[in-house]
Amino acid sequence: MRIAVVAVAAIVGWCATVAAAADEGRAPSDTRPLVLLAQGDAIVASAPAAPGDPPEGAALRVRRLQIGADGRTAYVHARGVFEAQDADAAGNDFAPVAGGRLAGPLRVTEAFLSWTPHVAIHVDAGALRVPFSLTRQIPDANLRMPERAAFTRTMAPDFRVGAGVGGDLGAMSYAAAVMSSSRWIDGDLFDRGAMVAVRLAAEPIGPVGLTPWRRPLDDPWTDWVRFGHAVSFFYGTLFEPRSIGAGTDAALQWRRVVATGEYMFVHAPSGNQQGATLEPGVTLGPRRLDIVARGSWQRAAGGNGWGTGAAVTLYASDPRARLQAGFERRTGPDPLGAASYALLRLTFAID
Repeated sequence: MRIAVVAVAAIVGWCATVAAAADEGRAPSDTRPLVLLAQGDAIVASAPAAPGDPPEGAALRVRRLQIGADGRTAYVHARGVFEAQDADAAGNDFAPVAGGRLAGPLRVTEAFLSWTPHVAIHVDAGALRVPFSLTRQIPDANLRMPERAAFTRTMAPDFRVGAGVGGDLGAMSYAAAVMSSSRWIDGDLFDRGAMVAVRLAAEPIGPVGLTPWRRPLDDPWTDWVRFGHAVSFFYGTLFEPRSIGAGTDAALQWRRVVATGEYMFVHAPSGNQQGATLEPGVTLGPRRLDIVARGSWQRAAGGNGWGTGAAVTLYASDPRARLQAGFERRTGPDPLGAASYALLRLTFAID
């Protein structure tokens, strides 16, 4: 209920901001430095099995609320975002690998200071995205499917406190960070081990980016068949010390067709996990309708799990408002389990 009240207040504030922009003759996209993401779900049906799955049965819920501020100068970028989530089927507020936790359903997602003396280098410190895996680099508001693939919620860390460096070298980009392994921001933040992560990405033909399905139709590269490829690694404490993760991902775009795929492997003293996903899709109209399908595979404890799903996202004339309908079904032996969900999601996003 507390999250719902804050969500309503945030949406009212968003509407007021858009109205104020219109009164001043500005485009709504110029309304910075507010950061806002409010997502509400109408769960049609759900049979959960993994952390992060929607609660069982049919329900209405506030899926996620993020609010914060973002400011930039020519060389400095400061950002701070808080997030609250509704509990999943197991009563957990966040997925097992989720970081930045403060108390209960509240956490910090991004709270950092970045210095960029040149496009080829920026230095960051604070609560940062872990530079590992493609799916973790995509903000929650821009996911093509309602939820990330199940295996990424247990294998790919999202936010940690630390320091990093990255940059754009043209056809290549890089990011590296040294971070606390702790998922909590508390007095023991730097007493629970460390994690090192690196991600290298290449776009040899032309720009693709993290969300190519949102690139404008007048993009001069539209008629080119373009692709991006990346590799990423981490070493340190995930759930256990001496965990090693490796992953590779790719994205391909030609006109309205966009396909992304990812594979990751995590070795830990207690055993190995691996998983892969493929998401082909197409955008219709003036980037107003996005259709995507997903196929996924996961292996853990000697068992294989398989999943299929699809989603349709309808963007309003102001693309910060969008409606998404999606479903997914997974099968597999324990501990993977069989699961399914179907839901409608309403999203308001300002960033």
